[in-house]
Amino acid sequence: MGVEIERRFLVDGRRDKPWRGGESSAISQSYLDNIKHIDGKIFWKEHLLVEEEGELVNLQTWRIRLCEGIVTLTAKGRRMGASAAEYEWDLPLELYNSLPLNSQPTISKIRHHWVGEDGLLWEVDEFEGPLGGLIIAEVELDDENQNVILPSWLGLEITYLKGWSNASLSSMIKDSKLN
Repeated sequence: MGVEIERRFLVDGRRDKPWRGGESSAISQSYLDNIKHIDGKIFWKEHLLVEEEGELVNLQTWRIRLCEGIVTLTAKGRRMGASAAEYEWDLPLELYNSLPLNSQPTISKIRHHWVGEDGLLWEVDEFEGPLGGLIIAEVELDDENQNVILPSWLGLEITYLKGWSNASLSSMIKDSKLN
């Protein structure tokens, strides 16, 4: 288990986009409900996703991500400030392709990597589909109080606001029937 500490910001995409031009990748991520942890195995519906002997407690969000042919299952705990417990497992692409994800809340985005003046890596997500035009930048930190030089192109900080997680955004799309 790890802990993810990140700050998140909205970005106004009508101005210059300095994060473009570097490394980027297409990401599709679906959110899974009704995950079962039985006898050291993690199941979704009738599909065995992974074997995990450790205790998994207080996890509320399960995500499966496809990025550049690599599949990752992630479980996250409740966010406390800028921090949340996080577990990750690599999954076979064949398993991912066999999962019935069409009915699950899903988002698509292009992720750009940009290094700030302080050397911190920013991930800038430009959403596609129903969320097209939405841009969110995030920076992962070692400590919640870590000093960060904020790029001038950042907008409103959404770290502590409810409803801006990718899981919430994907549910919003599914509930609105926009997808």
